[in-house]
Amino acid sequence: MITLKYVSGGTKFAETLAAAVDDLSFAYSFTPDERAGPHLESFLQSIEPAMEEAVGASKAPIWLDAFRSQVLTRKWTIENSCVSRVLH
Repeated sequence: MITLKYVSGGTKFAETLAAAVDDLSFAYSFTPDERAGPHLESFLQSIEPAMEEAVGASKAPIWLDAFRSQVLTRKWTIENSCVSRVLH
């Protein structure tokens, strides 16, 4: 397995994905999942060609699923942490 840091532009690609996870999870915070989900799916479809080029067509779905999971997990973490602070 070759890690992204050894691929030309791999580090920048990974940093861009991490920043997008942070930006999207914050942007979707306190947006109902029924509204955030379709918007996130649209975004994922828009980056799918670049993902396939970066990691290969066979691995792109795995990366996209991981990306989706990270965005939603961080969204829920932000929401729960804010609600927890308000309740205390």
